[in-house]
Amino acid sequence: MSETLIATFIGAGATLFVTLITQVATVFISKYKSSTEIRNQEFQSKRERLTEVYQVLISTINLFPKASPNDVLKYVEYSPNYSFGHFDSILQSLDYQVEDYKNQLSIPNIDYQRKNDIETQISNREYAKEKIIKIRDEYNIACDKYKDFCESEKVIFDLYAGQDVRNSLVEFEVAIHNVFISGYRVGDVDDPLDNIIIISRRNLINGMRNDIGIN
Repeated sequence: MSETLIATFIGAGATLFVTLITQVATVFISKYKSSTEIRNQEFQSKRERLTEVYQVLISTINLFPKASPNDVLKYVEYSPNYSFGHFDSILQSLDYQVEDYKNQLSIPNIDYQRKNDIETQISNREYAKEKIIKIRDEYNIACDKYKDFCESEKVIFDLYAGQDVRNSLVEFEVAIHNVFISGYRVGDVDDPLDNIIIISRRNLINGMRNDIGIN
């Protein structure tokens, strides 16, 4: 009789233990699933917000010209030097040079070789002016758009963007500053492997793609 009672107690205890373990496991799994779902939702929300911010940033950095006035002027003999965003000063200096060359064309009995050289100098400067005006307008538009980005989207960018992306943005900003403020040349304007603006822009875009899982 006592053995049967003991066996009954043991069986009941085992059943209770298994029931408790099952309940604990169920609660743990439920909490784990809930926590995982919350993390997934947070990640998805972060990705969606970053995607929107990155789209704005990519469209903005693509507005910056890939060359500076000094890249254009390196083909112009005795050209002025550009720096500090002084586009209009460069254009004015080129106008003065063109005016001077035109005055030289009026010299009596000017020889053919000299006349041809002067006309080439004038043509080169007129072409450079057109290119610089285009660069100036593109740069000013890009700066305005980037200012808008910093005022409207930069908080989300700083909050969610990966460290590699933030570093790449700094590198792009430095490249733009070096080219359009300090007056450096970009390198080879048409070589994507030797143009610091193209390189830094490409690195930034690739970093954003990797950050949101686009390979």
